[in-house]
Amino acid sequence: MISWNGFLGCVGVAVLMSAGGSLLLHKLWQRRFLALKQEMKQFSEDLMQMAELQSDIYRQVSRHLNDIEGKVLDLSVPASDGAHPLERRHQVLTLARKGVGVDEIAHRLGMPKGEVDLILSLHNFVKATPPAQRSQGAVKEYARALS
Repeated sequence: MISWNGFLGCVGVAVLMSAGGSLLLHKLWQRRFLALKQEMKQFSEDLMQMAELQSDIYRQVSRHLNDIEGKVLDLSVPASDGAHPLERRHQVLTLARKGVGVDEIAHRLGMPKGEVDLILSLHNFVKATPPAQRSQGAVKEYARALS
């Protein structure tokens, strides 16, 4: 039979082993947590580098696309030395449909900005007005209102 002191001794050893096991387990979890924290930090840094690289690539591609778009627009517009008003109107409308601004259209075609504005305004008027209301007088009145 175990004496009371022997029993308390066994309990004491078990408690110490349990405490030691807990401490050991705590240390293991703490090491694992620090390792995961370091991995997350490295992952975050790598992700930031990838985002910066992607941003740089996007800027380069955008710049190249803008250059190509300008070249395409230059090639797609008929020569500006045409004396026919319909050809000039076509040139203005072609550039406007492609998103080129009034100032840039005037510069590219070598014509006054007011003429470009007038062509675009009359085009918008004709597009917005039903055919039955497009009399020559209505167009002249609209042109006068723009002046």
